[in-house]
Amino acid sequence: MTLKKLSRDILTVMGVFAGIWASGAAFAENPVATGVMPSATLHATNVATLSATVAPNPATVLTSVSPENLNDGVSLKVLSYNIHGLPSPLRSKTTPLFERIAEILRTRRAEGSQPEVVLLQEAFDGDARIIADTTGYRYVLKGPGRKDNSEKGRAHWVPQTRKTYASFSDPQKFIGSGLYILSDYPIVKAQHKVFDSDMCAGYDCLSNKAILMASIEVPGVSVPIDIINSHFNSRRSAKAPSKHVFRAHQRQTDTLSWFMKKLCGSAPAIVAGDFNTKQRERYDYFRATLPLVDAAEDCLGTEGVCRLDEGTPKAQVLYNTNDKHFFQGSENYLIKPVYMVRNFKEELDGRELSDHLGYEVEYRITPNAASTAPASGQSSWTSR
Repeated sequence: MTLKKLSRDILTVMGVFAGIWASGAAFAENPVATGVMPSATLHATNVATLSATVAPNPATVLTSVSPENLNDGVSLKVLSYNIHGLPSPLRSKTTPLFERIAEILRTRRAEGSQPEVVLLQEAFDGDARIIADTTGYRYVLKGPGRKDNSEKGRAHWVPQTRKTYASFSDPQKFIGSGLYILSDYPIVKAQHKVFDSDMCAGYDCLSNKAILMASIEVPGVSVPIDIINSHFNSRRSAKAPSKHVFRAHQRQTDTLSWFMKKLCGSAPAIVAGDFNTKQRERYDYFRATLPLVDAAEDCLGTEGVCRLDEGTPKAQVLYNTNDKHFFQGSENYLIKPVYMVRNFKEELDGRELSDHLGYEVEYRITPNAASTAPASGQSSWTSR
């Protein structure tokens, strides 16, 4: 792509999003001193007041679970799904696709097989609320909107320069984070952190990308489970110089590490979303920075304890995907993936529902009565 065409494309997109500017509603107007903000729910039934309390440092990662222990644990199915809900005219006629996604989830609920927690990314289009509103999830958390706090920074691709990155004194966000967390179980605390303006590159700077966390009370588990949803900077589709795109991704990874140190306490945590880590150097930096377990690595390395759906190739859950699941246990609870599947492969009138597949993992959460020491080869937040 020539620089001239790239500049024209950026200006076109800027114009498209400018029309959306006036319609975005403010979402959490007052940041707390730490830069982490309490999030509000879109709609919820009997949700406790959402707190901004900073939790102690997270506990040790523990994942060693035997098949015998799994029988005593609690099952939790978590679906992560980038629904490709770009606003019109970037993607048109998406409402029927959202309705079909919602229909699939409703059918599974009627069968009793629905994921108890759903994480959505790229739910930018307002009609994406169909999925949140019609699928029976009692607790729905919407991520930061367009006007949520985003500090001034320098890593913006701006049409005024066209040739390079430059200082942008008043960063503009044309759409929100596109994040949702849907839950069958009560959300008792919610937090988010918007990526600062020097943590994005290219077209990704137009959206207010963020980290969204819900602490969820799962029946049979005595502490809330922290569920984190995020969408990191893209690579090629950002249409920006590779060194700036990679640096933006590193800064987002560093921010997630900081966020978890601040807010994830002595509870199991599941971290899922579109992390855009298919590029090896991105994945390696992510894993070196965050002491999390890759759910696919753990599942594929424990045959007999965890099962990969027969219609899901290993590459689709392991490294040849930007959609990922990670997790950490705690001193009191072990967490283990026991089933994985890439789903939502259906089509509607010859159209794919999204340019991504769903990534669903069933976890088994079991009490850890044996030891509080780190398992062999595992890291902990406090030891880093």
